Amino acid sequence: MNILLLSGGYTEREVSLMSGNEVKDSLLRIGHKVTKIDISKNEFLNLSLDNFDLVFNALHGGIGENGVIQSICEFKNIPYTGSPVLPSSVAMNKALAKKVFESVNINIAESIVSNIYELKNKEPFKRPFIIKPIDGGSSLGVNIIYKQTLLNELKFNDRKFLVEDYIEGKEVAVAVLNNKVLGMIEIKFEENFYDYKSKYESSKTEYVIPEDLSQKQKYLLENFALSAHITLGCKGVTRSDFIVPKEESLKPVMLEINTLPGLTKHSLVPKIAKNNELSFDNLITKIIEDALV
Repeated sequence: MNILLLSGGYTEREVSLMSGNEVKDSLLRIGHKVTKIDISKNEFLNLSLDNFDLVFNALHGGIGENGVIQSICEFKNIPYTGSPVLPSSVAMNKALAKKVFESVNINIAESIVSNIYELKNKEPFKRPFIIKPIDGGSSLGVNIIYKQTLLNELKFNDRKFLVEDYIEGKEVAVAVLNNKVLGMIEIKFEENFYDYKSKYESSKTEYVIPEDLSQKQKYLLENFALSAHITLGCKGVTRSDFIVPKEESLKPVMLEINTLPGLTKHSLVPKIAKNNELSFDNLITKIIEDALV
């Protein structure tokens, strides 16, 4: 096939460029013809797609993941990888996605939408708690508010953000591919949370197959991830992120679902695939196959 590969863009740019490079190499190995463009330097809306069979979306965040690029592909009547317009849009809005998850009994952390002025006036949760952007990924803009944290020293604009109760426990990611659970992975890191540095810069972050989870915890992790994927109407591969509380009687807490998870050397989905005997090239092939259905 003749494939147009999208990467770069305006948000999470460096991660997208890394994903794009890995995907391009894989597509070429598989035998496809590839044209890679950076959407920040090429006007995708006005680009002729007549000679292409598929758009492979390796963008992360922003218009690449929130339904805008997906809408353009729909308008141009060309198949594309990843989830459709509505699932992409809802998943990108963490506050809205939480309401959907809660409606199908997926366990989520208590949260509210607020801004810095409201937060300074009255804190909604006992410290520590989490502040994170309503949209976005790669843990950019996420802050843990500890007892000693001074809100005046944090830099925020006037936009609203999500304030979330802090849950102590293990961080586990579950991948769903073509409406089936692919597998899960536990992330062990030295930083206070799995931030951008832990994800893409630290050599000390460990990725292991969870071994000390109970059967009930594993069942709930898989059930929640698959339920979120199917309820939203996602396609291709998604990655759902969880905190598994230390107390075994407590249910895993779903943090978010990613409709265009990273495909870099450091990314979780390729690691999960490898742990489950699925090569990177086969992962890319399955993503493409699902896009053509």
